[in-house]
Amino acid sequence: MGNTTIEHLWNKLDPKTQEWLRANPGTVILPRSVTATLLQASDDPEALEEGIDQNGQLPLSARDQAFLKSMAVSPPVGHPVPPGSPSA
Repeated sequence: MGNTTIEHLWNKLDPKTQEWLRANPGTVILPRSVTATLLQASDDPEALEEGIDQNGQLPLSARDQAFLKSMAVSPPVGHPVPPGSPSA
């Protein structure tokens, strides 16, 4: 994925894509549709294209996998933390 990580692109992704990523924190290869969304959000799509396989899917780095797992357990932006829960 070059120097571009999902963490760097996160705020540029639409809520639907963010929700898919949060709901699938164990994924190790992104499907074509999600890969295409990342390419559109990236300021440097060529850096992402280097890692895309022949099927148009993007294998995730260990760093991206760890980021997605952390996002899966944190409350979405704009949603309050329930009372009694640790703050994000």
